[in-house]
Parts: sequence; structure tokens; C-alpha cells
Amino acid sequence: MESNEYTLNYLDLLVQRPWFSRDDLRTAMIHCGLNISTANFKVKLQKLLERGIVARTGRNAYYVPQEGIAEYRYDYSAQSTQIADRIGEQYPYLDFVIFELIQCNEFVNHQLAHNAIFVDVDGDAADFVFDTLKEAYPGKVLLNPTIEEYYKYWYDDMIIVRRLISEAPKNKKIKWQSRLEKVLVDLLADNLLQGILSPAELPAIYEDAFRKYVIDESSLFRYAKRRGAEKKIRQFITEKTNVMLRLG
Repeated sequence: MESNEYTLNYLDLLVQRPWFSRDDLRTAMIHCGLNISTANFKVKLQKLLERGIVARTGRNAYYVPQEGIAEYRYDYSAQSTQIADRIGEQYPYLDFVIFELIQCNEFVNHQLAHNAIFVDVDGDAADFVFDTLKEAYPGKVLLNPTIEEYYKYWYDDMIIVRRLISEAPKNKKIKWQSRLEKVLVDLLADNLLQGILSPAELPAIYEDAFRKYVIDESSLFRYAKRRGAEKKIRQFITEKTNVMLRLG
């Protein structure tokens, strides 16, 4: 929390709200005596976001996070980083996202002992990326496998190449790293992941993710809708978890 007395005052007016708009925030600042222009307000809001004092939960929707809630960050394995570097060097303008199965270990009760690396590739480049990785990791790369093929050819640190679904949330800092919103949707919408993870673990994953990290609900449900799973995920959150959505 900032030391400026005005900050404490205007955030006190907003802290109990599930969310507020940019206009609400500026109105609260002015109400507390902070004379701020439109240009200065934009700079101020960006600083509040960068410092984690205010968090974004949707399009023009913000909230004051409780202490301990942070932006999601995951330290990828050396192999995933190596894969990302290889794809980036070979296809410098290609959008791709990597998710590791062991990313879920932060949230599950029964730890996953073996890893699998999912590489989602934009457009029609999946075949080219598959060929590139197959040369570097012979016998360890599958292209769009079914759950039966996954278990038939399973290998620790298996690499699965697939097509990236449009509207997938993108990481602004390191583009190839998975946003938590994408992970949460994929766990419920992706047939392969559903066949790998126990359904009993999913409620705890959602509850822990929403409890510990900033979740952009607009981004999450926009991607869920693109995957045809918005209704399913809303129903799951309502019936299977204690998560309280800020945007409803």
C-alpha cells in the first residue's frame, strides 16, 4: 500500500467492492482531494497495477487485492525453456504457448511425478514445429495425440504439439509462457488433459488459483467461450468450488 494519505483514503472507498471501473477510481481520487488530470490518471493507474496495489479482473474492471494475492508466475523446466528457445530461433515471428503438466503440482494434493510438455502453436505451423522438435527429441514428440495414443507412446517429458486455439490469453511479459486463465480453461475443456488429470483435483486447483493469484475473469471466459466451454466452467465453479466470481 502506498504511504500517501490520499491513496489510503481513496482505496478505502473501493476496497469492499468486488470490482470498480476506471471512472470509479478517478472519482474516488477526486473525492479524496487528489487533483488529477486524465493523462496523469492513466500513469497513476498503470503504477498501481505494476505495484499490485490494484489488479485487473476484466475489461475496465479492477479491484483491490487482499494481501498475498499476486500475478501468476511459474519457473519453467530447463527442457521447456530449451524448447521455447529452439522454436523462437527457428520461427521468430510464430506465436506459441508452452504448458507443463507439473505446473499443476502447485495446486494439487497428489503430486505429479512425471512431466509432459504441451506446445500449442498458432495457425498451420504445428506440422513444421513438430518436425523441428522431432529431430531434436527423437521418439519423444507427438502431434495432436488422442488419450489412447498419449498413453501408448508415453515417455517422461513427452512433448505434445497442438494447434493454438484463438482467443487464448497471452502473457504480456514472456509470450510463450502460459497465462493462468488459459491453464484453468484447458483443464476443463481439453479432452487430453481431462484424461490425464484426476477430476477430483480440479476443484482444489480452481480454488487455490483464485485464492493466490490475480485472475482476469473476462479473459478467462472469453477463451472458455471460444472453446465452447463457458457454460461448463461457470457451472463447475458454482457447483464444485467455493470461488466467488467478481464479475458474476
